[in-house]
Order: sequence, then structure tokens, then C-alpha cells
Amino acid sequence: MHDSAAQQPQTVSPTVGRRWLAQEIRRLREAAGLKQSEVAKRLRCNPAKIAHIESMRNAVSAPDLEVMLPFLGVPPDRIDWYLKLSDIAKEKGWWDGNQAIPEWFSLYIGLEWGASEIHEWDLGFVPGLLQTRGYAEALINAGSRASHSRQRQQIDARLQRQEALNRDTGALKVHAIVDESVLHRTMGSDAVLRDQLAHLVQMSSHPQVTLQIMPFRAGPHRGHLGSFHWLGFPRADDPGVVYVENQKGGLYLEEPEEIADFREDFDGLTRMALTPSDSRNLLEDLLKDTAR
Repeated sequence: MHDSAAQQPQTVSPTVGRRWLAQEIRRLREAAGLKQSEVAKRLRCNPAKIAHIESMRNAVSAPDLEVMLPFLGVPPDRIDWYLKLSDIAKEKGWWDGNQAIPEWFSLYIGLEWGASEIHEWDLGFVPGLLQTRGYAEALINAGSRASHSRQRQQIDARLQRQEALNRDTGALKVHAIVDESVLHRTMGSDAVLRDQLAHLVQMSSHPQVTLQIMPFRAGPHRGHLGSFHWLGFPRADDPGVVYVENQKGGLYLEEPEEIADFREDFDGLTRMALTPSDSRNLLEDLLKDTAR
């Protein structure tokens, strides 16, 4: 067992708890040299059930864990750790069952809420974790077919996500790189944009936030291929998740090679973007221009 797994489970997100449990079951099975069909035979179930557990599609029950873990070579004094992690995974987050949050995005919020750090490149708009209410309203209401009450619920959910930056323990760290075009795109009104710029100036000094602007003069870069988020979690052996989004939903990438490519791209964008200090200066200059 990994050293990280020997400690008391610590996660503020049931979604991350389910992810870690799925990862551990797969790791233990592979370390034991067993196939999914062999584990399924021990549990007297269909092999698809094991595949679904390892992919987070289905949760694993405590009774199944109590049968599975000894079969996978987990010593008796370590089984309680997994059972506690299973209890965490069964809890409901504030996003679970929220009708304003699409099912495909509920997974992202659960991962975000349990992440220790997020590195994101944003080509089209201000990151959700850094948006003002007015900006979020303009963005969510634009072309929306949802009812007014549902739109308001979506806005409230977006702002609730920002509480992760200010938790007393395990506060989320965010490193955001934003394309300069975002700072010139009016959302709703000039006043909304002005308030958003002022908020970004303020958030650039937040202890949990690193904010960089990609200037127009930077020229071509791989960020032109689209926005992406890399979410990191508080386990040394967890490579994290890369999330990309389009009009139809979100895509979650977890293969180590894929994650390495996106992290390399982010490092390149970090070098090309303005420093955090210069980015703040640019924001302040733009804010002054909008006040004229």
C-alpha cells in the first residue's frame, strides 16, 4: 500500500473520496496480479461491476469492500482506512442533486471542491472562481433557455464554488492565466466589466491566487487550441485530472501522458504570459481606462 493510503483519509469532497477509492481498488488489483474477472468471481458478480467501480461509474459498498480487500492482499489493520474512505465517498456534496448544475458538470464541481490546486488557462472569459456576480449573471443569462429562477440558481452555485478559496483548512490554490482579450470583452455592460476588472485587481493579491495575463503581443502559442484546467489533489501519487469543455459537456482526461502534455503546455503559457506583478499593473491600467 502506498504511504499516502496508510494515513487517515482526508478529503473535503465525496467526489474525490470516490475517485481515490476507485484508484486504490484498481491499484491493489493490479499489484496482486488479478484480472477484473477474478475479483468478480470472488464477489460472485459480473466483471462489469468491477470495471464500473474502478471507473467511478458505480460506488462500492462496505460489504463488498470487506470481501474484496483481503482478497486483494490488504492486511486486516489497514481495512478500516478503506471503510472510512468509503463512508466519505457516500456523503453528499452541496452540488449533488442540485437541479441548477448539469450532471456532467456536477462531477467537475466535486473534483474542484476536493482539489488542492487548479492550474487553468482561459481563452474566452474570466475563470468562474474569480467572477463577480454581475459578470456571472451576464455570462449565464446570455442566450440561456432556462427560467429566470433556474438562472439565478446557476449563478448562486457558481459563487458558492468560490468559497473553496477561503476555507480555514485545505483552501484551494488557483493559478489562472487569462487571455488579454477577455479583459476587453464587455459582459452585460461597461459597469459590469469595470467591476470585474476591479475584482481581478483585488483577487490578484489573494494569498491563494496567482493571476497572469497573456498579452496580445505574446504572439502564437498552444493556448490557441482552447481552454483547459488541470486539477491537482493532496496525494503525492495522484497525477490529477485535466478538464476541457465544449458546448455539449466536459471531458475528463486522466492518462499520465495526457496530463503531462497539458502540464507542459501550461508551463509554456506561464513563461509567455506577463508576470503576476505586470499582470496586476495591466489590470489597474485597464480599470483606469474604463473609469474615464
